[in-house]
Amino acid sequence: MTPRPARRAPQRQRIRHLVVRAVRAADSALHSWARGPYESTLAVAALVVLASALPVFAACAAFDWLVGGWVAGSGESGSDAVALLISGGVIAVIAVGLLRLCRFERRITERQALTALVLASFAAVVVVAVAHLATGAVEPTALATAFAEAAAAVTGTNSTTIVPDELGGGMLALRMTVQWLGGAAFIVVLVRVLPHLGVGGLDADGGVATRAARRLAPRSAGTVGRLLLLYGALTAAIAIGYAAAGMPLLDSGLHALTTASTGGFSTHAASLAVYDSAAVEWVAILGMAAGGVSLPLMFVALRRRDPARFVRSYEFRLYVTLIVLAAAGVTLWTGGDFGHDHLRRSLFSVTSAISTTGFEVVPMVELSAGSQAMLVMLMVVGGMSASMAGGFKVVRVLTLASYIGRELRRATQPSLARRLHLGRSSISETTMSRIVGETLLTAFVVIPAAAAFGASGLDVVDALTYAVSALSNVGPAAGDAGSMEHLAAMGWLGHLIAGLLMLLGRMSVTAALVALSVAIYPVASAVRHGYWTRRHPLRAPMR
Repeated sequence: MTPRPARRAPQRQRIRHLVVRAVRAADSALHSWARGPYESTLAVAALVVLASALPVFAACAAFDWLVGGWVAGSGESGSDAVALLISGGVIAVIAVGLLRLCRFERRITERQALTALVLASFAAVVVVAVAHLATGAVEPTALATAFAEAAAAVTGTNSTTIVPDELGGGMLALRMTVQWLGGAAFIVVLVRVLPHLGVGGLDADGGVATRAARRLAPRSAGTVGRLLLLYGALTAAIAIGYAAAGMPLLDSGLHALTTASTGGFSTHAASLAVYDSAAVEWVAILGMAAGGVSLPLMFVALRRRDPARFVRSYEFRLYVTLIVLAAAGVTLWTGGDFGHDHLRRSLFSVTSAISTTGFEVVPMVELSAGSQAMLVMLMVVGGMSASMAGGFKVVRVLTLASYIGRELRRATQPSLARRLHLGRSSISETTMSRIVGETLLTAFVVIPAAAAFGASGLDVVDALTYAVSALSNVGPAAGDAGSMEHLAAMGWLGHLIAGLLMLLGRMSVTAALVALSVAIYPVASAVRHGYWTRRHPLRAPMR
């Protein structure tokens, strides 16, 4: 006799199904509303982001009214609520009205997907910049500063000119919530866009695969739902950990948002050092380290209750090895009594750098020169692929090392024909060329950006390290300006370039250049075909 199935699914499966259904329902509602006469997926992507301003701003306004005084430095509640509601409502009404006139295109090309990513990112920056201007967090005339602050929030970069202790509760909640929502949006990008760039994530066996994230579920909506559920569970676990470590309850929730998203914003200018708690620092270390781990790998390992999958992953092993070796190096270079506090804070600095979170308990400028150089190198490497961390990604380092090894062997064996492998996965030449191209493009961006920062008032070391930090979505940098003072030390041009660097680091240089090519294509086509040349009237034919 066939056993009777259980009437109720386990609680975690029910939650997962609810999240997946919510993602599919939102997608269905969007397609039902956006059925206008103008076919443009790019416009739909930007307008959806703009329309999301109202619910986010309303939630932060409610937070400000109810408990904003408990986290604001002034102790006042409701100082930002009205401005957030008005600005969010105006933006949302305009966006929803325009969205009704648009509809999705039947077929979306890779170029359109990358361009939609860029437009949506800029739309999010516009929304958050308006909030900064409306609430007075930034001077009304400082548009470049508002752009840089908004870019830092959207991309999860701990770089700011604002003292958090001087903000109201609504803006504190908004800035930290936007960093978390930016991480959630990155999960959607991970499933739908990044696989086209050849850096999609890890497959079930822990090797490199461009389609890996899509293998978690038959449909992309199911994959997004599962990863969002994991992201939310990780955030909740970090919040509980902070609260158990003695951090105030509201601070625990807000800092959990920026820890899980590797954003790094804090409610205090001194970051987590203000709590002076070893327990809080250990929770942050674990949370930041988890933020740099591949979400698909973590999901599969937890779902199948197979921790050995982490050990089988080449990328995870290198990620942990880098943390351990760098922590030992920072401890030795910095010196001191080598007690528990010294070791813990060295590990904290290393984990914050490689996960690109940007939290600080010891300012970077107080470390030795060798320690600062090592932290900058970790910022360049970043976390694992398909994680919340920014940077170059550990998997790319492994792939480039394999590529260099093959090319060195070809120097002595010209006829060698061998495919690149990493673990159980093979790396196609197309993927390899994309990774090499992304590397070269990144180098071409960092050098002129550092030169522009130097022209804006930073010295050579400050300019170069801050360019690397901003492009890696970290924030703190080395030099004489102070680890968190680089952005404030520059003028409007430096703020504008810093904001652009943060966006490039989050959505990749390749995506930005593809979007730029789409934008200038009509102009280039008109010039190429002579549409703008002076046309002479036709002369009458001679008899």
